[in-house]
Amino acid sequence: MSHEPSSQPLQIAYKSIRLRDQVEPRSEEIGREFGLSPLTARILAARGFEPSVELKNFLEPSLREGLPHPAALKGLKEACEVVREVAESGGTIAIACDFDVDGLSGGSLLYSFLRECKIRSRVFVPDRFEEGYGLNERIVREAKANGHSLLVTVDYGTTSTKELSLARELGLKTIVIDHHHVQEAPVCDVFINPKQEGCGFAGETLCAVGLVWYFTLGLKRVLSGIDSVDPKTFLDLACLGTICDMVPLNGPNRVIAKRGLELLAQSTRPGLVALRNVIGAHSKLSCSHVSFGIGPRLNAAGRLVSGELVVELLTTEDSKKAEKIAKRLDKLNKERQTIEEQVKEGAVQKLEERGELPSGIVVWDREFHTGVIGI
Repeated sequence: MSHEPSSQPLQIAYKSIRLRDQVEPRSEEIGREFGLSPLTARILAARGFEPSVELKNFLEPSLREGLPHPAALKGLKEACEVVREVAESGGTIAIACDFDVDGLSGGSLLYSFLRECKIRSRVFVPDRFEEGYGLNERIVREAKANGHSLLVTVDYGTTSTKELSLARELGLKTIVIDHHHVQEAPVCDVFINPKQEGCGFAGETLCAVGLVWYFTLGLKRVLSGIDSVDPKTFLDLACLGTICDMVPLNGPNRVIAKRGLELLAQSTRPGLVALRNVIGAHSKLSCSHVSFGIGPRLNAAGRLVSGELVVELLTTEDSKKAEKIAKRLDKLNKERQTIEEQVKEGAVQKLEERGELPSGIVVWDREFHTGVIGI
């Protein structure tokens, strides 16, 4: 057996010296150019930042400079043209969205924007317990039966081949706005998903509500008679899903989150005012207020009752109704926490009763609540 000393400590020390030699000059330059403390500058340099426009946008997210141009989003122009044609023919739009914060805020944002544009629409949310995740036949058939001529999916649809084929058979035009993995393009009139071949928009980091917000930027350009409608005023809704869906908060996501939080703190939307009151946030809001305050309460509806309750809250113009729904969501969230703890305790008890554990563990019980087992 060899007793020669290991070279690993020397290698680690060498790498550390090399890293320091690379970071020090860059951190000094960053500190000078952006007026930052030595510690902050060193952290940014160690994270790979250069004194560049990218760092400027990271430190000072700007709508003017920090967003990629909407024209670079594949399918956006075509989708806006479809909406314009529907609007000019007097048609109405069905919006089908997921029951998490990203989907619900995206669906609510699109509905609210179209309402200001005087385009009638309705939001459909699948029932987690009866229908499960994604677009389903009930929503497609109901959209057609209600006289809608266009179906827009938000936060799902990429894999909904069967349902989108049915929509086409029924004569519904379809737009899919999604950010999940693409194996093959869905059967729809227009597909918006940065992960599709030939796109890669914004580094493929935008969540569904971020894509919906970009959709409103495109619609602003093609729809007539909407001079007073400003997409920037919908950033309070866009930041909800952006923060709660845990996408990287850099690039356009950072802009949406920062400007959205500023707007959220001042928003007069009855639903957002009621949510601020429920979580006790009355001044400057941070990501934590959304992640651990607003987000869990919005998710609680989809986990225990119906996501449509959240859409009603985020889109209502009635302050009393908003206050009532927000208090109900707060109560549902407390109930969700209790159920979640009971399921966790039940799972741990099953493991303790088993004794020796295998390498892989799956714990199940018919009594485990479907709405909380994922968390």
